[in-house]
Amino acid sequence: MTKILFFILTTLFFLSTNSFAVDCSSLPVTPKITITSSYGKLTYDYSKNFSEITAMAKKFNLVETGLFASGLSTVNVNFDITINSIGQPIGNSEYCVIPTEVVIFLGLDNPTIYISKDLNKVSCEYKQVLHHEKIHQQINKTTLEYYLPMFKKASNEIINKTVAVHTRSINDIEKITGDLTKYYNKKLSPLVIFIKKEMLSEQQKLDSSDNYLYESNICQTN
Repeated sequence: MTKILFFILTTLFFLSTNSFAVDCSSLPVTPKITITSSYGKLTYDYSKNFSEITAMAKKFNLVETGLFASGLSTVNVNFDITINSIGQPIGNSEYCVIPTEVVIFLGLDNPTIYISKDLNKVSCEYKQVLHHEKIHQQINKTTLEYYLPMFKKASNEIINKTVAVHTRSINDIEKITGDLTKYYNKKLSPLVIFIKKEMLSEQQKLDSSDNYLYESNICQTN
């Protein structure tokens, strides 16, 4: 989503003949950078049976076995950039487009734990499945917390290297702002993808066959 704050400075510049050679890249670009995050609100869904949860797991390429096919944890990782910019006049129908504010969001959305309605809520199996799925959601939060400082540092470095863009048409300001949004997306998306992969890697450790066997045996020994 691109949000345009179009602002023409009211102070006019009376330029000499050489002033038309002003290089926009020499202008200072110091946008306000705001990076926000959220873990989302965890919800629980008890409306599905064993078969429906298993089908959902397959849809997300998750393979739960035995007892833990009775539960499933899902979450969305959201990434969004919004830019405000100004068009600073540098001459007769000439402008430097400068980003003034960049707002970035990276966080979790709609974290949900599904527990099969076939499980008795007072049973050991139910408690164990619920515990297992809660750990999955905690892994999501912990992974985001760990990599968020790296993401913020990379974002600041990329944005602070931005240079103002020259245009001879006031109508180009929206397009330039949109192009800048795409540029930031292109630069930061690989890091977002990396964080998602790290989340999945940590989840797979919890879903290892050895851990499945260990957790499944807890109820049998109680």
